[in-house]
Amino acid sequence: MIPEIKALYTDQILHDAARRYGVEPEGIRSLGGFESFVYEFTKQDEDYVLKITHTIRRSVNYIRGEIEWVNYLADQGIKGSRVIPSEQGNLVEEIEAEKGSFLAIVFVKARGAAITAEVWDEPLFEQWGAMLGQMHRHTKDYVVSSPLIRRQTWDQEEQLRADKNLPADDPVIGILEERLNQLRSLPITRDTFGLVHADLHQKNFFFDHNDIYPFDFDDCEYTYFVNDIGITLYYAMRYPRKQYDDMTAYARTFFHCFMKGYLRENSITIEEIAYIQDFIKLRHTLLYIVFIQVGYLSRENEEQLQQLLQHQREVISEEPLVPLDFVAEFRHMQAQT
Repeated sequence: MIPEIKALYTDQILHDAARRYGVEPEGIRSLGGFESFVYEFTKQDEDYVLKITHTIRRSVNYIRGEIEWVNYLADQGIKGSRVIPSEQGNLVEEIEAEKGSFLAIVFVKARGAAITAEVWDEPLFEQWGAMLGQMHRHTKDYVVSSPLIRRQTWDQEEQLRADKNLPADDPVIGILEERLNQLRSLPITRDTFGLVHADLHQKNFFFDHNDIYPFDFDDCEYTYFVNDIGITLYYAMRYPRKQYDDMTAYARTFFHCFMKGYLRENSITIEEIAYIQDFIKLRHTLLYIVFIQVGYLSRENEEQLQQLLQHQREVISEEPLVPLDFVAEFRHMQAQT
């Protein structure tokens, strides 16, 4: 949580938000949250999720862009979390604070259960890929209703402003700019670029009888579809729900299963696959900047400082983070079909 937002938040903000959606504050249960305050409640036998963020992070129009796309995907059959209006019919409720405003939205809670080691296996990997492919296929036909609510493009992400968020002598600043310039040169077409989730890791969907129910579209943005794949692979490789002795074998299994599901729903070229490692490294860089921004890793704590320096070394290194040649593996998949 950004410290400035945390300092502005009070119980009264939560109480105001709850009442605007017709629920008593005592019926609200905290779910925590990293960049927003997240709660759940039950109303008329239906479960909902209340998310509260601040205008320091998001504007009203920017959130409306998220809501429009989430509800569009729901209309296309994506089993996500539709956004519902408040008692006054507002999809975003604005609550004034000492500085700026807090913004509240409510989603229908996704079905299913959180991902555990028991379901962390090939059927999940394949269905995960199919869900992402389905979202990419449908987003090709999405047209935003107003330029005022259009979501940002991937390279406008505030956390990628290394020069603003990092010490001036941090070597990540120069390395990141070089990599961004390289990735900006990739061709943009209807089949390669669109509005995507941009954070579909294993904590942002539930699983139920082979169905995936995605949620937390807060980071949705316009980017290359292969970037969305890279982000997902980054979290699946970095934070698997099981321990693996052979990470290369695990990466190969995951990638093959994931892409098998993805290719059922959408197509992708080998030229795009060639950039997966670059986008994995980009997500690692973004998290490095975020951890510093929110104080998750402090230079004042020796153990955290060593973690931060290790993260920095991984960012500036030219070595890939995932021990797999994705192009060779993709060619192998194509040869088998």
